[in-house]
Amino acid sequence: MKSLIKLQDVVLAELTENENSRKSDTELLVGVFRRMGIDTRKSFVELAESGQLRQMESITRARRKLQADHPELRDDYVSEARVKREEIFREYAKSPAVTPIEIEIKRR
Repeated sequence: MKSLIKLQDVVLAELTENENSRKSDTELLVGVFRRMGIDTRKSFVELAESGQLRQMESITRARRKLQADHPELRDDYVSEARVKREEIFREYAKSPAVTPIEIEIKRR
């Protein structure tokens, strides 16, 4: 539990100091890895094999929780796009014979 709280503090610092990390999970992951002392110049394979990328899902989960608790850390454009996609998916779930693309075309 203590390590999750520490990770959340690192994610909070990245979201606060780097606005681009609010828009991009990749930007967030790289920023958090750098703050944790992980050499992001190494290849993805090297980092994955060494076990240094284990926390990727925990980092994005921490972002979601922090942005839910602190709306000022959200990016408005990304938030609106997520709401729109969720509405499309809900509509799709009600009528699976129609694809999400067809639903989006109908809305235009």
